Amino acid sequence: MQEITIQLRVKNILQRICNENDYITVTEIARGLGISSRTVLRELPAVEKWLVRKGCKLEKKAGVGIKVIGNCEDHHQMMQFLGEEKEEKIYTPKERQTIICSELLQNQDPVKLYTFTRILNITEGTVSSDLDKVEEWLNQHKLTLVRKQGLGVYIAGEEDDIRKGLISLIYDNINENYLFGLLRENIPEQPVPVSNTELIARNRLLHLLDNNTIHQLEELVRGMEHDIGQKLADSAYVGLIVHLAIAIQRIIQNEDIVMNRQLMEELKQSKEYAAAAKLALGMESLFTIKIPEDEIGYIAMHIKGTKTGIISGDVNTSNIYNEDLVKLANAIIKVAETETGKFLSQNEKLLTGLVNHLGPALSRLRMKLEIRNPLYEEIKSHYPELLELAGKCVVVVEKQVGMKIPEQEIGYIAMHLGAAIEKTEGISKRIYRVFVACATGIGTSQLLAAKIENEFDNINIVEVTSALDIEEDRLREQGIEFIISTIDIEKCIVPVVIVNPLLLGADKLNITKLLERLKTTYRIQPHFKKKAFNLKDKMQDLNHYGQAVTEILDHFFVIEDSKAGSIDALIHEVSEDFPLLPDSQSKLELALKAREEKGGTYIAEYGILLLHCRTEAVDQLYFGMIKPAKDIPGSNAEGIKSSVRVALVIAAPEDCNKYLLETVSFVNGMLIERPELIRLLMERTPEEAFDELSNILDEFYKLKHNKYFSD
Repeated sequence: MQEITIQLRVKNILQRICNENDYITVTEIARGLGISSRTVLRELPAVEKWLVRKGCKLEKKAGVGIKVIGNCEDHHQMMQFLGEEKEEKIYTPKERQTIICSELLQNQDPVKLYTFTRILNITEGTVSSDLDKVEEWLNQHKLTLVRKQGLGVYIAGEEDDIRKGLISLIYDNINENYLFGLLRENIPEQPVPVSNTELIARNRLLHLLDNNTIHQLEELVRGMEHDIGQKLADSAYVGLIVHLAIAIQRIIQNEDIVMNRQLMEELKQSKEYAAAAKLALGMESLFTIKIPEDEIGYIAMHIKGTKTGIISGDVNTSNIYNEDLVKLANAIIKVAETETGKFLSQNEKLLTGLVNHLGPALSRLRMKLEIRNPLYEEIKSHYPELLELAGKCVVVVEKQVGMKIPEQEIGYIAMHLGAAIEKTEGISKRIYRVFVACATGIGTSQLLAAKIENEFDNINIVEVTSALDIEEDRLREQGIEFIISTIDIEKCIVPVVIVNPLLLGADKLNITKLLERLKTTYRIQPHFKKKAFNLKDKMQDLNHYGQAVTEILDHFFVIEDSKAGSIDALIHEVSEDFPLLPDSQSKLELALKAREEKGGTYIAEYGILLLHCRTEAVDQLYFGMIKPAKDIPGSNAEGIKSSVRVALVIAAPEDCNKYLLETVSFVNGMLIERPELIRLLMERTPEEAFDELSNILDEFYKLKHNKYFSD
């Protein structure tokens, strides 16, 4: 008997329908399979034909959906029938072109057209048509498609461009989160639905990233992070591993990179080159390959291009100092102000974002490394006016650094400007002046403030403070309309919304309801006079901030391999470890537990517990972390269970001054907002954690300095 095959898409639709006991709509089928409703409707005749062969039929009800009925209502049996069917895979043009591109980039020898007709089950004419599209893509990546009759087709180009092409193909077709999960062996059992094109790309390209190779590379990269004294952001971490894995494959194929000699000599003077040389030795030992000098330079180049760019006292790449980056960022902001008529100069978040972005971006440009912006097409499509604005702003950067800024990078600048401009928009809508408060002013309030800013664009957080420090005069002077607090505030002259530090759904609803009520009320106008800062005032303030930075660094601590098996035990251990008299240690323990009982702060997605209090048990501010030897069970306010992998501890005196509170709140907020810093805390040594804390505090101090002395 002749074997009958069905198309894969028909089989997928059948499985979706047969898996349902009730009616299912065409839209639901399309959404589940990642195809259009029109495609589902086009395949329904083939679906019905298969069902008839099995003694069933498809019942259709307008406005209800479709359902299998007939002799084979046993859905388990139907699924068994489908499992035995052999499917005929029909590729879309996009899928075919991805496969062709993948084969050509990985194959040094000419490939005959027959190879593609066999793999893809298409005619030579269709292959030729697909090759035209592939050629367009290759040309965009400075590569040439060579077609020779009787010989086949192959790619010609510089080795650097071939590697960039491979990396682009991976990123164009495989979700970056999937790659990171692959590195962390944390791919979910039921991942977010992906397209067939991505699945095909995974099958074709991920053999370049076999598990053994990437896990060995991870060990080497962790050592490299230690050598350069900086932790890579998650995206940069993934990017470097992908680059190294591809480099290994190309070296095995005897495809060597050739570096520009002048750039090579400059790289040799950098600590990144020393780290790359050490990394190369490890790769030679693990993979039994010989890594040439130019390849070491190429690795060093990528290490330079992946550094996070957090403002620090070190010289950044390309001989651009942090002060120069601040000037460039301010120049961008001034152009944006001129073009939009919006006041942006005092937006510290915009300044910080631009400075931290420009350092590594300019390094990558100078070394001719590709800048990849996954959101560029979306920005181009939905926010063309922002792209145009960013294009005008980067002219000052181009003049200063003598380089043309590419569109992908302009897209990043547009994202920073867009976020800042959105904050200033509120001319036609009322902006509410708000205090955010918690019991201490040093812990959960900073986390809460960040979440509020992300959720409500019509709330201006005037100050993050302790509930104990809120006074009637301050509220009137600042024109505060309501307070968002993690604890109750009695006898307050303005409304108080009590929320969970994680800002749950019910909390957002309560805030929204209050905003609706306040719409018709008279706005309280602030009546304080803004203090005119003279030089002495500025220097005194900066001196206070400097003392706060010093105090935090002086009392920073790390407790490793804690034997605690519960949060209470963790609090007990950290209290006993403080350099205090026994009576004060007991008071500290009680204060931390009392704060936990009011509502603990556990960030389940990162495994972070935040322990904090203000207490008379200490006369200095202590900031540190405790890492359990074994994960401690925990759950957040939404009931999401996870393991406590690290606890951040902040203990401040009752009379802690505002400079110290603001400084430690900044640190706390940075650690919560930047996942790569969390990863550092959990993986690195106490010395490295101290270095990272120093970088964060250095950034804070420079922001304050710039605020007081900006033009």
